Amino acid sequence: MPSTQAPPSLSSISSDSSSSPVAAPATTSAGHGNGHPTTSWGASSSKSTAAQSSFSPVTAPTTGFDREKPRLTEQEKKSNHIASEQKRRAAIREGFDRLTELVPGLEGQGRSESIVLRKTVEFMRMKLQERRELIAEIESRGGRVDDAFRR
Repeated sequence: MPSTQAPPSLSSISSDSSSSPVAAPATTSAGHGNGHPTTSWGASSSKSTAAQSSFSPVTAPTTGFDREKPRLTEQEKKSNHIASEQKRRAAIREGFDRLTELVPGLEGQGRSESIVLRKTVEFMRMKLQERRELIAEIESRGGRVDDAFRR
């Protein structure tokens, strides 16, 4: 009949956390509201010893779950949203400004984004047609155009 005792190497380990120089993490079932339990690597009881509250990086890994970030207030969330939206709009504005510099005929057209987009599409179609015509001319004169340049 098989033995139900733990191997000698494991049975000699004490389950009393006060005798261990390294404390195990304290886990609560409350968590962060995301379905995962919260693990705290700090000393969780008033009976903790100095050895239990000081951890080396080897025994206490530092991951994103180990430290709790303070929650943002509604005003901070709103301010962050406004700032990110302003940044997004500035990037779009810079893109349109760059297009007006690159596409002929857009200088001094004002800030109509629909005109900028329409003229950019027209310009790109014209350039693609010029490219096809140049490839055809090269080939009509007996030249060879690599397939990589046909795209």
